[in-house]
Amino acid sequence: MTFRAKTFALIVFALVLSGCSGNSTGGGSSSSSSSSYTIGGNVTGLSGTGLVLEDNGGDKLSIAASGTFTFKTAIGSGQTYNVTVLTQPTNPSQTCSVANGSGTASANVTGVQVTCGSSSVTIGGSVTGLTGTGMVLQDNGSNNLTISSNGPFTFSTALANGATYDVTVLTQPVSPAQVCTVSSGTGTATANVGSIVVTCATATLSVGGSISGLDGKGLVLQDNGGDNLSIAGNGTFTFASLIPTNGSYNVTVLTQPTNPGQTCTVSNGTGTTTTNVTTVQVVCPAVFFPVGGQVVGLVGSGNSPVLQDNGGDNLTLTGDGPFTFVDPIAYGGQYDVFMLVPPSGTQTQPCVLWDYQGVVTAPITSVVVDCGHNDWNWMDGTNGSNRTGTASAPPTIPSTTLDTSTPGGRKYPATWVDGSGHLWLFGGIGEDTTTNPNPIFLNDMWEYTGTNVYYGGFNTFWQQVQVNSWNSATAPVQRWGAVTWTDTSGNLWMFGGQQGTLGAGGTGFMNDLWKFDPSAKTWTQVLSSNPNCNIGVNNNGVYGTLNTASANNCPGSRWGATGRVDSAGNLWLFGGFGYDGTSSAPGLLNDLWEYTTSGQWVWVSGSNTINQNGVYGTQGTPSASIVPGGRQAATSWVDSSGNFWLFGGYNLSATGQPNAFNDLWKYSGGQWTWVSGSSAVNQAGVYGSEGVAAAGNVPGSRWGSASWIDATGRLWLFGGQGFDSTANGTLGDLWQFSNDQWTWVKGPNSVSQPGTYGPAPSQFDYPHVVNYPGTRAFPGYWVDQNGYLWLFGGEGYDSTTSSGGIGLLNDLWRYLPYP
Repeated sequence: MTFRAKTFALIVFALVLSGCSGNSTGGGSSSSSSSSYTIGGNVTGLSGTGLVLEDNGGDKLSIAASGTFTFKTAIGSGQTYNVTVLTQPTNPSQTCSVANGSGTASANVTGVQVTCGSSSVTIGGSVTGLTGTGMVLQDNGSNNLTISSNGPFTFSTALANGATYDVTVLTQPVSPAQVCTVSSGTGTATANVGSIVVTCATATLSVGGSISGLDGKGLVLQDNGGDNLSIAGNGTFTFASLIPTNGSYNVTVLTQPTNPGQTCTVSNGTGTTTTNVTTVQVVCPAVFFPVGGQVVGLVGSGNSPVLQDNGGDNLTLTGDGPFTFVDPIAYGGQYDVFMLVPPSGTQTQPCVLWDYQGVVTAPITSVVVDCGHNDWNWMDGTNGSNRTGTASAPPTIPSTTLDTSTPGGRKYPATWVDGSGHLWLFGGIGEDTTTNPNPIFLNDMWEYTGTNVYYGGFNTFWQQVQVNSWNSATAPVQRWGAVTWTDTSGNLWMFGGQQGTLGAGGTGFMNDLWKFDPSAKTWTQVLSSNPNCNIGVNNNGVYGTLNTASANNCPGSRWGATGRVDSAGNLWLFGGFGYDGTSSAPGLLNDLWEYTTSGQWVWVSGSNTINQNGVYGTQGTPSASIVPGGRQAATSWVDSSGNFWLFGGYNLSATGQPNAFNDLWKYSGGQWTWVSGSSAVNQAGVYGSEGVAAAGNVPGSRWGSASWIDATGRLWLFGGQGFDSTANGTLGDLWQFSNDQWTWVKGPNSVSQPGTYGPAPSQFDYPHVVNYPGTRAFPGYWVDQNGYLWLFGGEGYDSTTSSGGIGLLNDLWRYLPYP
């Protein structure tokens, strides 16, 4: 058939079809164009909830379970459909995908396939430029992945669909050292992630610089937010991690130094590396601290001593209390405090500096300017107990050799101060210069000649004048507990005491009277017309008539009496343990005697019978009918008006129990006054505040104390055996009485305490505010012309209490009260 024939045939065929269509009945053509079809399919693998499908972006269908589904809205023939997942299922989370989901409807659609599976995605990417070894990547701070070569990588732990990821370099590669950086390393994974890029560059350049001004500890620098470097001191530093060429660096202070605290700053800390970086500068500003301390013991007006620090910072002192130099010193700097101008005026003693040099590492408050008043000074002897004495020839003057002679440890010796200010000591119970298994009764005589030494100079100190082998016919026999005084001519006097023998107890009480000439160093027994005052032991007294002097009068033999001499040279003697006028046995005495400069005894007050109780009357009211009770080892004073004062002491109760007093008495104008303390025995002390007088303050009951009166008339009391605020033992408290009130001045307010000795004795005199003798009873003591109290030995505690008990001491101390 030709082309024309074919064309014609087709036209005829088309016309036939057209004709057939146009002739159909029942609106066939209209019925075909209005047909609609449903869209559906099948869901598999669904285990979660909340799956929502959508057709053509509007027709939504919730799917509860796997199986067939059909959208509610049908579409017309020839129209398109597009099935998608609007909402993925959860609990558990799943990802559902659609197959055969789009097309043109020509019949009902049932072939859409929705397949649901677990919702996990992988995280990965690629590494480039890696030449080193040991690089470790990390995702979300926990999933580590070691990378050994360039190329793709995938972390082993997949993430839930929709989870975040954060890929970092945990360990940079080495051999060679490289710095690897991560790009596109963070995001939210809604599908497998493979776009992370890790780029490695060779690290060849270092970052560092210098530190200056660093004094504190703990400074930590940081580079690029991760490379930490601890700095120990000033100088150069270099971070451990290298930086590639053209890499950036950012040096900051991670942790500021402390002790002392500083705020360090960084300059030249950021940039891009082209060569090794050495220009980072970390500067820590200097820390300054004040220098000062405390002035103690400075008295009087117009003194104006001047301190100087480091040769230039001058500071005028105005009195006791804290001080601070004007110029602070930088941390690590030196301070050197010097007394540029010494005190003058009424402060005759120089001031000693303590802790005056050092290195400033904190505020300095420890410099002590000790001007001597209210401070103890360990002058001689040992800081141990039960030591034998040392008697050696004194060194030639001048000499750099310290005289090491010293009496042995002892208690209740006899003591005097002569007209030259030398201290004298006789006997007691204790140790001689040889080794004895037990303490013995002593009658050795010692002289201390170093009393005028203050801060410097060389001197001989203790000299043993006479030893323990004297003949009793030409010198006093061994004894303890005697009464002593110095007359206006400088002669030394001694009355009574108890004698004893080597290795045995006391053999008798005495009432003999002796005089010692310090220049000739000879003893003379002062004889009386009453033979009972001259020889023998355990003699009754001859009282005569009250208040009437007689050559025949004589106090009975006694131990532990107390006595003081008045300004006219008359001795006042009270009590003790011994013999009255008639008894055949000893007891506690309360008789008051005066030994006049004419050489006669006068019975002044009290009873001539032993074991008398006190009659107290009304406190503060003098009366001829009151009198202290019998007692031993009391202490006494005579004031500038000639009044006799008495404090404390010891007696036995009717049942033999020990009792101690803390009553203070004054005898004036023939009458006693009960001034202070209790009429009852064994009273605890009321200390109050240290250094503050108060009407309620009172020392505890005690005996065997040291006491003296100063130039202003104040009564002073130290230590003894007795009561603190709660307990009984040896005491070391220092008290002062004036204006009818007691003041606890210094020392421990508890019994049985060790001493604080400070530097060992030398040719220099070093008082210090913290030095203090250990607690003790029955020491030897003196008051010299300069107002110093000197304290020797006694029975008590040395530098420790480790032995658990007390011993006999031979330390020599000096104390100067405030004027």
